[in-house]
Amino acid sequence: MVAFLCGCSTPATTYPEVRSETLDALQIVSDFVPEPKEILVTPEFEPYPCGEELALQTGRGAFYTGQWALFVQDGFDIPQFVREVPRLLGEDWRVEELGIPVNFAEVYLVRDSPRMTLKVEESTIDGRKAIDLLAISRCGAMSDEERSATFPPPTPRPAL
Repeated sequence: MVAFLCGCSTPATTYPEVRSETLDALQIVSDFVPEPKEILVTPEFEPYPCGEELALQTGRGAFYTGQWALFVQDGFDIPQFVREVPRLLGEDWRVEELGIPVNFAEVYLVRDSPRMTLKVEESTIDGRKAIDLLAISRCGAMSDEERSATFPPPTPRPAL
């Protein structure tokens, strides 16, 4: 009630915050994959814009999209891993069926709070066995100055 009376509101989530949340989710999934593995981070690109109604602010916002490839050993059972990811992530995430039949292992997950989507799929990249991770954040507030800035590329940390 106090927020209503004083005209205060919760500050909008910023693009750097949603970027960090998304990178954390990618890191968590990559930590589930045992060593040895190699992580290839797709270079960042111009963020996809979202409207002010999603950014909860006046002005523009953006979605962060992160994509990592996890190269694994030939004996690693990727389909089994993909089936296990929803359980490993826990009840904050739910599987959403896309209704498109594919001939490889994949799972599409949604987290409602904070909002994020995550696709985990079996892949072969340059003849190497891999797990492809694609995560998309909720909308984060981004100024024109931030939009023109270059964010440092993420550096995955070793599994704990």
